[in-house]
Amino acid sequence: MEGMYFYLFFWSVWLVATFFMKKTAVRTKLAVFALFMISSASLTVEVGSIHVALSFFVLFFFSCYTAVERRPCHPLLMALSASGLAFAYTAFRLLALFDPVWIWFDGQWMLAWWLALVSCLFHRGLVDRLLCLALGGCQGEAVYAAAIHRMGPDYVLGSFSFLDVTAISASCLLAWEMIRFLSLQLEEKRSVGGTRQP
Repeated sequence: MEGMYFYLFFWSVWLVATFFMKKTAVRTKLAVFALFMISSASLTVEVGSIHVALSFFVLFFFSCYTAVERRPCHPLLMALSASGLAFAYTAFRLLALFDPVWIWFDGQWMLAWWLALVSCLFHRGLVDRLLCLALGGCQGEAVYAAAIHRMGPDYVLGSFSFLDVTAISASCLLAWEMIRFLSLQLEEKRSVGGTRQP
């Protein structure tokens, strides 16, 4: 079922932000963003001759706002990395369309892992990786939709397929960060335990 990963991810984000995070402005923005994404996912608007999901605009503009607010001194780095990820996204989608023999298991998962890997290559911090993923994914989806518009005029920009890939990729990044954090905690406990005197 298309949209399952998307709804699961964003409902989880909303629950964590609402009930487990400290009461800060970041928590409020994250919870509102998750609710906007969920409520606008099934709504579409027509821009010219292209159908666009409202959640696509929510994701893109929220990511732009966060990137500018978070890194006012390095917008060029984020723009370049997002463009690189957009190229990776578009190349994979076009390869899957014209030469599907390379897609040897579920294409959504392969694309999600590919995007997570590329965002990890560009940035070290989790938030920067997620921003790069969102901005690059949105740009890549727009380029892909423009490329296939004549062949598939009914294609919806920011469809549930795109949202599922983004959700899976973001989940991979969060899982990797959690594994990394736990391994650092274990290493720290080992080093502290090893320095204790008998």
